[in-house]
Formats: sequence, C-alpha cells, structure tokens
Amino acid sequence: MDLKNLLAKIHQQGATELHLKAGSPPLIRQNRFLRKIDLPALTPDDLKDVLQTALPEEERKRLPALRFHEVNVFGEPPCNYRLQVLQAQGEFIVIIRIIAATVPGWPELGFPFALEPLTKAAMGLFILAGPARSGISTSLASFVERINQNRPSHILVIEDPIEYTFEPKKARISHRQFKKDIQSVEQGINFAKRMDVDVLVLGDLKRELPFGNILDFVAGGHFVVLSMQTLGVQNTVEKILYSFPESDREHAANVLAHSLLGICSQALLHSPTQNRMVPVHEVMLVNNTLRQIIQKGRTAQIDPNLRSAGEGSQPFDVPLAKLVRDQVLPKEAVDAFLASFRGGK
Repeated sequence: MDLKNLLAKIHQQGATELHLKAGSPPLIRQNRFLRKIDLPALTPDDLKDVLQTALPEEERKRLPALRFHEVNVFGEPPCNYRLQVLQAQGEFIVIIRIIAATVPGWPELGFPFALEPLTKAAMGLFILAGPARSGISTSLASFVERINQNRPSHILVIEDPIEYTFEPKKARISHRQFKKDIQSVEQGINFAKRMDVDVLVLGDLKRELPFGNILDFVAGGHFVVLSMQTLGVQNTVEKILYSFPESDREHAANVLAHSLLGICSQALLHSPTQNRMVPVHEVMLVNNTLRQIIQKGRTAQIDPNLRSAGEGSQPFDVPLAKLVRDQVLPKEAVDAFLASFRGGK
C-alpha cells in the first residue's frame, strides 16, 4: 500500500484523518464526518506496509507489546501527520491525523480580533475552550503564532501531543511534550518559573488540570494561556471553581476573578452551502461587573451579563444569528445547537 500517495490524495480533498483496518476499506474524516473512499478492503499485509513506511524499525518491534502507540511525523512529504496505532481483538488499527504544515492566521480561522489585546498581556489568565474536534488546538497555535510575530518574549508551550511546530520570529519558543519532556503540569510550572518564561501555554493535556497550581502561578504575576475541553464561558468558569473543595472555593473564586482576562469558547458547525466547518465563538472579556460576579461565585449570572461584559464580548447567539442571515448556516442547525448547548447547563 502506497501510504504517501494516499495521504497526498486525501490531503488535497481536505480530509483531516485516515482510518485503516484490515478487512475494511479506508475511511477518511472530512468536515468531522467519517466516510469510505473508493478503495478495496485492506489486508494485514497492507497494514504492515503502512507501519513499515511510517515507523522506524525499533518502534515497529515494540508494537506487539503495546496496546497503543502514538508518534508525530514532521517534515516528510506530502504532509505532517500524527500516527496512532492501537490493538483491538489482537489486530492493529491505524489512525493518521493530518497536521497543517503552517499555522493558520486569524482571518483564515475566523478568530475574534477582539482578543488581540490579550496577546500583549504581561500577566493574567486567558482560556481557549471547546469540546473535542472543535479546532481549539489550531486556534491555540494561531494565538501563540500571533504573539510570536509581534512580541519579543519567551513562550513555553506544553502539549500532549505536539500539534504544530513554530519558526521563531520575535519570540523564543520552547516546545515540550507532556509525558515525554515533562511528567506533570506542576513540573512544567516550576520549569516556567526557573526559565523566566513570559507566556506559559498549556494545550490539550488529556488529563484533569491542577487549577490550584495554575491560579497560584498566574497570581504570582505570570501570563498563562490555557486550553480546556468545555463549551461555553459559564461552563468553563464553573468547571474551574467546582474542581475545588467547597472549603477552598471562595479563595479560588477570588483569585480567578482578579486573574482572569478572558475566555473564548469555540464550536464548529457544518455549513451545507459552503461544504465546510464554520467556527463560532462565545467571548467574555472580563470587566468589573463580571469580576464581581466571579468573585462572589455567582456563576449563574455570567450568561445573562455576557452581552454587557468588556467590549468584544458576545454570547453564541450573536455570531450564529449573523451566519443564519448570511445563509451560511441553516436556522434549524443553529436552533438545534443552541438547544443542545442550553440544555446541557
């Protein structure tokens, strides 16, 4: 099986993932949906060819003893990708996720320009939130690249796994992979203290976060950009505060209220007219009203006050209404999204 030609073909089609399993035809993920492509079912030899192409010999020898293996491949044509190998009922399944060679810019992503001032912050906490497959890893990388292009600073990025590579421009970027270069978030925070880091970026770490350590680090006068798998600004604040025991929650709310700069929650919806995924954002830029609400732990008041928060703040309703007016999204899909979002609160 010619893996490189297959990757080149699906990459041109705009696919983001390739799924390979013996006995089944290849599947690709496009616009978040899995579909078959016009190829015959794979044989065990096909999978062996794929692994031989994608993995060094030493890593292939380790596979039988592993239930799961993951590796990033950068700089190999036709595209960068992350290869995951897992065993199911004694057989290997291969999932390859395509990673863009360059970090997309804010206009390309439709990222809110109201967040531009936060790229210049010297201290405080900015949270980029969204559920799985909402594109927050890409938006996070674009936020980091924005700092890289405009600000002389030392940025430490901790991810699991590393998604994008950065070419240093005005910034110096230290990129470390969780569970490989750093064994705990606490260790990463201590490293940031010692290395005089200006911006600490905590990407998708696929684990519960030590919010106490993070808030203490921010309160010490540092700037942290944090990724969280939550949908909605209010849900994000509640996730942080309710992670603390009730006895510590008042203190946590006080620290969060004084440290939080803003939250951007992102979702992706499919546009039938444009045949692509369209990003929508709920944004909160903290002002005095929201700061007092958070400090008092009255999280249920966040949503009703979101429209009157700092300039640039908006609930999901605002961008969604515009997309409906512009006939980018059907009203039925928007209503279903909002009903699901509000029903989960």
